[in-house]
Amino acid sequence: MAKPVKTTTTKPSSAAPKKTVKSLVAEPLAPVIEGNLDAVQIHRGRAAALRLDEVLRFGADPHLAHHNMLAARAALLAARADVDATGFAVDWARVEGVESLALAVIYAAGRVPADPRTTGELLALLAEARPLRALLLSNARTLSLVGRCSPEEVARIERGRGAVDSATDLIDLATLHANRELTGAGSAVTAAQLKRAKALGTEIVQKVRPAGASRASARTADQQNAVALRDRLWTLLVQTHDYFERIAGARWGRDLGKHVPRLQARYVAKKRAKKPAEPVAPTG
Repeated sequence: MAKPVKTTTTKPSSAAPKKTVKSLVAEPLAPVIEGNLDAVQIHRGRAAALRLDEVLRFGADPHLAHHNMLAARAALLAARADVDATGFAVDWARVEGVESLALAVIYAAGRVPADPRTTGELLALLAEARPLRALLLSNARTLSLVGRCSPEEVARIERGRGAVDSATDLIDLATLHANRELTGAGSAVTAAQLKRAKALGTEIVQKVRPAGASRASARTADQQNAVALRDRLWTLLVQTHDYFERIAGARWGRDLGKHVPRLQARYVAKKRAKKPAEPVAPTG
């Protein structure tokens, strides 16, 4: 007599299939480009020779600029024969040597404390401040029509632009609402929103105008020199990028942007279109 076959029930594994796990493994991060002092020394003389009215204020991502300049260099070097055929006289040593200039900018920018107006933290605070300011301002305007506050007072607060003005508007509007009792019945603003407006406005003002930071005289001589060097090296990089665009224009005309990206251009890879399914032949 044959032995009965034992049946076993396999429990579903809680672990993800190997294929899924593999697909979730992150690719290695790109190495962080630090820049170096040797690169700065190579370009320091040219940077110092710039006229004061030529110098541009730095306000960019130096790593992105480095990436885009290398992409532009690669495109130009690949088309070198075609560029030379156009008759445009190119300083190819300047093209090939752009990496050291980009590294010099990265190094110099890293020696200057970050401008609080460009940080992600401040941008997030401003994003919160704008709708809150609009709410308080709209509420004050509406209640001024029924005499609960002065229209002139609201108009005075509304004047002005910029991050600092938006922040002081929040403080002034919160004070106006508290002094004129513009919350409660008939108001669209709560006491909690007033408290947040005052705190948010104060925090933004402190970040944009930290004590002494708005005065150049408050900087030490070393800090002023670091800012000046960063700006001058950045100006050289911008001028080199302009030069690259002229070369690309001679070769590709209006299509130059496809080969020489803007210094701060960010490209997102397009998703591949799904391949249409093959038609199925009718059967029968």
